[in-house]
Amino acid sequence: MKESLRTSRYPNRTSEDKELIYNILDEALFCTVAYADSQVAHQIPTGFCRLGDEVFIHGSVKSHFITKLLESDEVSLSVMLFDALVLAPIAFNHSVNYRSAVLYSKARKVHDEAQKARVLSAYTDKYIPGRMSDLPQPTSEELGVTTVLALSIDKSLAKMRSGGVGVDTSKSNVWSGIVPFQTGYGAPEVDHGNSQVETPHYLNQLITRNT
Repeated sequence: MKESLRTSRYPNRTSEDKELIYNILDEALFCTVAYADSQVAHQIPTGFCRLGDEVFIHGSVKSHFITKLLESDEVSLSVMLFDALVLAPIAFNHSVNYRSAVLYSKARKVHDEAQKARVLSAYTDKYIPGRMSDLPQPTSEELGVTTVLALSIDKSLAKMRSGGVGVDTSKSNVWSGIVPFQTGYGAPEVDHGNSQVETPHYLNQLITRNT
């Protein structure tokens, strides 16, 4: 059964809508995963992908971090998308527009080799759509030295801010408003030993998407 989450500040900015949470997770490129070990907090930034109602991360079978996640009763994963600066007449009222999501889950180890391969392919295509069509599938040896963990999105919450300054700016002589933020890929730089290979169409599409 899904457990509701609560926030102490601005509860009107929160949502448990699954589609909204999915969209935030799919747009985010990196996450932070946190856990407690002997009452000491630990966290690490990492990449991830979503398939259905689960988020997947991966690492070496020898990874201390992965081992500790599996041993934890519950871990937390969070992402934030920074959309804009919000500049008000006074510094106290400055803010940012953002979208964020946080989830809590017991980490599940993926044992099935076929599922591991699907997850790792989806992971690669999350960052470079179309890349896996150029690459060989992971070998059994490669899958064997990689641990894939699944985290359920069942216990999750989105929080966001959008809109303008939110205070009266008509009597101020200081510029106020929104400064949108954008980020994207630059032009690909070919490895010198690979210069005879034509730049694939999916990399050109990444560039076009950001212009």
